[in-house]
Amino acid sequence: MILSLPYKRAAFTSLAYTVLAFSITSPANAQVEVTPYIVNGSTANVADYPSFVSLYLDGQEYGVGYSSSPYCGGTLLNSEYVLTAAHCVYGNSDSQLLTMAAPNLQYESDYVNSEKRRVVEIFYPSDYVDDINKLLPNDIAILKLESALGVGTAINRPNNESYRNPASVFTAVGHGNTSYGHDAFDVLQKVNLTFVNNTVCAGAFSDGSHLSPEKQICFTGDYSNATKLLAGTCQGDSGGPIYWDNNGQQVQVGVTSFGPVPCGDKNRSVTAVFTEIADYSDWINRVLNGQEVAKHVSNDTARRNYLISKGYNIGSSGNNGSSSSSSSGSGGGGAVHFSFVALLVGLGWMRRQKTIQV
Repeated sequence: MILSLPYKRAAFTSLAYTVLAFSITSPANAQVEVTPYIVNGSTANVADYPSFVSLYLDGQEYGVGYSSSPYCGGTLLNSEYVLTAAHCVYGNSDSQLLTMAAPNLQYESDYVNSEKRRVVEIFYPSDYVDDINKLLPNDIAILKLESALGVGTAINRPNNESYRNPASVFTAVGHGNTSYGHDAFDVLQKVNLTFVNNTVCAGAFSDGSHLSPEKQICFTGDYSNATKLLAGTCQGDSGGPIYWDNNGQQVQVGVTSFGPVPCGDKNRSVTAVFTEIADYSDWINRVLNGQEVAKHVSNDTARRNYLISKGYNIGSSGNNGSSSSSSSGSGGGGAVHFSFVALLVGLGWMRRQKTIQV
């Protein structure tokens, strides 16, 4: 079986899958992956989710373009800090140096004219393990922005874990794929999911001992006769939120981490696994209070040196590169310069393609 990470590499590359053994009654060599899209979802009004943020790769100031789709999602902890998944940024110079955070995007193509901020510092727990075979323990990250955003609203964080029951109402939100390897919509999507208890969740994996039930929370979704899939997350949704409806108050309880391949497989007892943020409250507070040291720092010099090392002639000032694409592309999507596409395809994304068959 294979597990996949639910993030997508925008228009420049297909989802690179991280894989993991998944224990289900399905044909041999079935797959499970970390996936970031919404399956069986419906159109979401971004005004209803003002904490939602989309993460793009952007080198426009250096003349190398930007991605036409977000590679991951996130949410606002406050106007200067974004919560996302560690696997979205771990071990990848492109995402560590070139990420822009854009809140309140109804459509992916709204990015070019949106308010956005450069990510300048990245934090994730020292005990994060970037291994899907071990079920990505501590898959959570915080991104510090270059300056405060003027739009968006901070998330409500949970005070306890009383939401852990099947009767609770949960909603996942994202710009990710709508089925395995396919993104049918440019518009923000949402889907309701149902809590799955720790025993069932651990039993879904061939080695459930790697699951951290106190720090990870699992969900399934309703079956659709139209798609023949269960509701869940998929490629591109990684790092995004799952909200709990607490008597009308929207409380974020998890960060999208991984799920099965294909997304929404009806034979799976779990369609999405999230990092449970209640268990990281102290760490989050330390980051926000300046008590943690950033794992990665991005500044103009670092970005410039990185792009030059990749063969770009970006000049002495950021805006006089050898080529540029700063306008929206045909069909409303953001433009991506061809040479930048080559750079992005060469990200660390390819490491996500290893597979394990059981």
